[in-house]
Amino acid sequence: MRKEQVLPAIVTIAILSAVVLWTSLRSNNEPTQKNSKPDEVVWALVRSCREGDVEGYLNCFGSPMKEKLERSLKEQGSEKFRSYIQQLIVPVKGIAVFEPKRNAQGNWQVVVEFVFSDRTERQVFLVRKIGNEWKIVGVESSKPVPVLIPYGTPVKGL
Repeated sequence: MRKEQVLPAIVTIAILSAVVLWTSLRSNNEPTQKNSKPDEVVWALVRSCREGDVEGYLNCFGSPMKEKLERSLKEQGSEKFRSYIQQLIVPVKGIAVFEPKRNAQGNWQVVVEFVFSDRTERQVFLVRKIGNEWKIVGVESSKPVPVLIPYGTPVKGL
């Protein structure tokens, strides 16, 4: 190799090494557990409702909410409870999940807006990391927000 080719070869090797190192460090630092962000448990809840996954739905909650839901499951039976959670999500036309914020008690507040054809409802989910998973530990009552134009109104009708 000639002298003029040595420096570019060294620079190329150094750059490639840096890229490989950066990529390997980045992939090793990415979280591997599910529900790695506070708001992901809300999406898991929505998915469980849509699929009628009772076990998945219950696993989104922490105590004491989970125990209350399990009592309800025992009282209603599996099929009726499955139908109930599926019906919760049917009228929802859209979902907006806002950036989670930590509150004074150490929980995370995840504000979620559920868009229905005639209204929007805002709910605040209180989320806490239990073990390696985020769990819903509280839900503030929903606040309906009236809409000026109902969802699905044709543009010509405006």
